[in-house]
Amino acid sequence: MSPSKPSWLPPQGASEDVLKEMQSTVVGLPSSYLDLLRLGNGGEVGLFVNHYTLCLDSAEDALAYWKSGTYTIQEAFVFSGDGGGELLAFDMRQPGICSVVCFDPIDPEGSVEHIAPSFEQFIAMVDGQNA
Repeated sequence: MSPSKPSWLPPQGASEDVLKEMQSTVVGLPSSYLDLLRLGNGGEVGLFVNHYTLCLDSAEDALAYWKSGTYTIQEAFVFSGDGGGELLAFDMRQPGICSVVCFDPIDPEGSVEHIAPSFEQFIAMVDGQNA
């Protein structure tokens, strides 16, 4: 993640209290994801992959969703929607690996699609990020 703030992020970043709670509640979240939330707590931008849009959830919403256990696959941390009804999440089923997946909440286990092997590679797919 570059030190400059992407233009698609809102002006306010997530609070350190919420980020600390995320880290203690969900062990293994990528530091690059937490760093992005420090810059802007949510946001929406197109992606260079398929038809996806990154609709980044705020830290508070992502944490609440994790705690609810609703519409998810086991050991997946939902951090975004894709703008079309599917969810983007970290697949944390393998220790030390935190790939990005997309799935339909109607059939979570049967619809998992791997998007990127890491959050860093996923965020590089942001439209205009590399321009």
